Amino acid sequence: MLSIDVGSKKVCVVQGNCRKGNVTVNSWSEIEYESEVVANGMIMDRPALSFMINEIIKTNRMNSKSTVITINSSDIVARELTLPRIKLIDLKLVVNNEMSRILGEDSGYVIDFVTSTADEKMLSVMAYAVKNEIIEGYFSLLKELKLKPLALDIHANAMSKLLTSIEINGNDHKDDNIIVADIGYSKIAFHGFSAGICRFNRTEVSLVQEFVREIGSIFRCDVTQEHLSKLSFSPEYEYENVIISDTCKYFIYRLSEEIQKYTQYILLNSEKKNVAKVIICGGITSINGLDQALTNILKIPVEVLSSVGRLTIPQNCSLAKICNAAGALIRL
Repeated sequence: MLSIDVGSKKVCVVQGNCRKGNVTVNSWSEIEYESEVVANGMIMDRPALSFMINEIIKTNRMNSKSTVITINSSDIVARELTLPRIKLIDLKLVVNNEMSRILGEDSGYVIDFVTSTADEKMLSVMAYAVKNEIIEGYFSLLKELKLKPLALDIHANAMSKLLTSIEINGNDHKDDNIIVADIGYSKIAFHGFSAGICRFNRTEVSLVQEFVREIGSIFRCDVTQEHLSKLSFSPEYEYENVIISDTCKYFIYRLSEEIQKYTQYILLNSEKKNVAKVIICGGITSINGLDQALTNILKIPVEVLSSVGRLTIPQNCSLAKICNAAGALIRL
């Protein structure tokens, strides 16, 4: 199976499978956009995106045709509902009615949901509504690539499937509160886990885009992932250029403020009154020392996502970069 993570700055394609809850990624690659190809989950330049995906597939000899796409967008409406245990056909009707009430008269959305057990009589339901035009854009993209569409997933659901009730970075967090921050170019997705279960998903405007622009103005160039990987956020690192140093420090400060909001949120909604760890992922984590700098400010251990108990990845693969695509391989 192919899983394609379409971001606002790059596209990542992985080939793999999921059997009995265990995920294996066999190959992967990504390409960074040179122009605005995708904006807020919406395809802006389909020929360019199609070309890049096709290049990844050909270059890496990926032969699977069945494909799932995962995206993130502020236009995706998500609601957590607690509903009685009823027949699936009736549950669909209740969820559709509830989401239609939230959306108003806007019928331009497709509604779907996933369920988990709340107790013997009730179900916890995570409902999502995605704009029709977004879905149609990706369906046309896969048709153009002669791939077989299996599903359109979203980052929140992919990360929940990947990280629920499993060891993360070699540690079992079944009794802990943890925050997972997926730091993208235009969006930051926060996922809160308590006792191994995902309790909330929130998306904020990312600070990375502004940071990249500021770094670009200092170096007078268009900043790429390669440029960013040469920077360092390590507290011990001293830049000769004071402007670069101050720009990096201010970015870390603002990012820590965003994370702090969600550590407080999960504490307000959890019986356990501490956050054991913050896990970070996304392309920005390739910058050396980001975890250490955030740890120093937050006074909470911060780690880059590096391993998940149910997941096997190639040796040269960074899990922090492919986690959304890997999670989307899990079809429930």
